Amino acid sequence: MIWALAIVLAITLSMVSERFAIAIAEIIVYALLLPISLFITVRHGISKSSGYLPLCIFCCLRLSTAGLGIASETNGHTNRAHLVWSEILGSVGLAPLLVAGVSLITRVNKNSIPRSNFRTNAPRILHILNVLALALTIVGGVLLSSYKASRQRSGKHFTQTGLSIFMAVFAIYTVLCVQTLLSLNAVASGERRILAGAVIAIPFLFLRILYAMLAAFRDKQKFSIINGSATVQLGMAVIMEMIVVVIYCGTGLFGPTEKQIARRKEDLRLQRAAI
Repeated sequence: MIWALAIVLAITLSMVSERFAIAIAEIIVYALLLPISLFITVRHGISKSSGYLPLCIFCCLRLSTAGLGIASETNGHTNRAHLVWSEILGSVGLAPLLVAGVSLITRVNKNSIPRSNFRTNAPRILHILNVLALALTIVGGVLLSSYKASRQRSGKHFTQTGLSIFMAVFAIYTVLCVQTLLSLNAVASGERRILAGAVIAIPFLFLRILYAMLAAFRDKQKFSIINGSATVQLGMAVIMEMIVVVIYCGTGLFGPTEKQIARRKEDLRLQRAAI
């Protein structure tokens, strides 16, 4: 039955445009990942799941983006609003991915002994920068949708600035991951799975942000989010995002909750006190 559905789906996708097929694939993948991310968020406790709640938001964003992409393809790119919001949501999606990664590495460092004040406090600044970059990319996307050349130029500058900040956040996130990895002995044994996920996601996040930077800073058509190469977008953006979400969901499914970490610390303290 599953193979029959897969064959029917493959035949259907082969009959539509590349972008339409990519949008359908995104809906299928994120429709599966959304309930998983919701389960992980509940498992780790909503009040303590800052590293996983953004994944739920990201899945919702990508479902919306795919829906707008399908609507745009169906209308033959005649609905400008669909194109504009599809582009805006494409850039906005970087924020929850970075927030998730930064939050996970923060959690690892918070539960490390001895604890590094720099690695536990630096993420606060990164969250502020993330919000700033998010605001700039949204404003930039709205201005780029204007028919006036002057507003489009301003929108391009806003978008470029926002993406540059995203890249800076990613760079600092990478530094935090490397520093934590170098202090592996201080990391709680249960949190090493979380750390592994944060580190493994780095190259995939880099390619995703690089694609956004190329789309904003280079005038080559193939990197355009709307009219560029669908193959390039699939390889550098869509698949990269999916891999990052799967990695982060894996840390949530197989990594311990903070309550379990606290319980193990308390058990260890009691054992040492008994000795």
